[in-house]
Amino acid sequence: MAENLAFKDWQCHDDRPAICREAAIKRTLSFAGIHDTNTESVIDETFGGDLSNWEGAEATWEIDTGALKATGGGSAQWYKTRHVTEVELGFVITFDKTGDRGMFIFCSDDSYNAYYFVWTGTTIIMGGMVAGVMTDHVLLPCAEAGASTVTVMVWPQSYTSVDEVDDLVCSLWFDDRLLLTHTVAYDDTKGNKIGFGVYQSDVITYDNIHVPQFHQIAPWTSVDPGEAASAGLSRTIAYARIRVQARYDGTLKIWRNDTVDSDWTVQAWRPLKSVESKQIFWPNHLRLVGALHESDVFREDSQGHIFAMGQDPNVLSEESTNTVAVLSHRGIEEQGHMLELTMAPNPIIEPEDVLTYNSNTWRVTSIGYRVILKGEEGQSGTPILESSMQLRECIAEGEGEA
Repeated sequence: MAENLAFKDWQCHDDRPAICREAAIKRTLSFAGIHDTNTESVIDETFGGDLSNWEGAEATWEIDTGALKATGGGSAQWYKTRHVTEVELGFVITFDKTGDRGMFIFCSDDSYNAYYFVWTGTTIIMGGMVAGVMTDHVLLPCAEAGASTVTVMVWPQSYTSVDEVDDLVCSLWFDDRLLLTHTVAYDDTKGNKIGFGVYQSDVITYDNIHVPQFHQIAPWTSVDPGEAASAGLSRTIAYARIRVQARYDGTLKIWRNDTVDSDWTVQAWRPLKSVESKQIFWPNHLRLVGALHESDVFREDSQGHIFAMGQDPNVLSEESTNTVAVLSHRGIEEQGHMLELTMAPNPIIEPEDVLTYNSNTWRVTSIGYRVILKGEEGQSGTPILESSMQLRECIAEGEGEA
């Protein structure tokens, strides 16, 4: 007689190791039925590249219908270019490529001291470059060729100290198929830029190049049986300064509040009332005390030296302590210069958006709404919706720091 089996609980695991913090956040949100998200990027050439973002070009590099296109110089060598943006260690990058042969460069300085992945249609190679001299660390036979979506993971490993990177775990995927993982001893004399290469007389394109804002590797993420999705989200975000906020259009925005790009310019005639205030004696020197290190951030201006202290026991390395200190100090500084605008509301503007008013940029802190009745005396009046918007000064990263 056939028997029926009933399972009380079940759990599904995706063991693919290359998952960045942004992907981990999206994964936990999916357990709550949230799939429509809006995120920021460190590098995003999805909607058409800009050649000014690339430097150190060897041979011919151009933007062709939004893609980065390379034509080799003819000699039996690799011709390279690199992106101007630095990408901190611990990242996942994706891009589309054409052609059988290609090269991805990472941890590069301005002299192409770097690591690289190379694929030839018959072989995949991971190695390192010093002054243009390539040293292959591992070679594997591989018949993958033609167009594909490439994913590269670079994951720093620290064994002896949280301040020192000992090794890099480097992985390469073509179309979600893992081709190679190799661990290499990290050379801290290299840089933090990524790039691409083309061989001999080949013609190749690299398109849809994407490094998310939260590109740091997440070792694992989960929402366990019987657990709320918010618990998994809290573990993923941990103590990082990440905002997850529902938007007016139904999407969920995931970002770090350090952008200075204006979302809307407020016309001079729009506000019914504006009140600007500035704290003269506002802290301009912050000392952040982390678990192992202290970091000082000071901004020069005419108000003298006003000192403040902060603590964050969750930052361990010297680099992370400095990053948190800069973000914390910027938040303190922004609170010292405030603006209140009373005007007809703009429904698509929400807290943490950046506005331009009187040629200055401001970050929205909060928005309040009220209905008032306007009409002649003795009449009931016409209901009018009005908004009161609290804004703080928007300070760019590095602006005024000494």
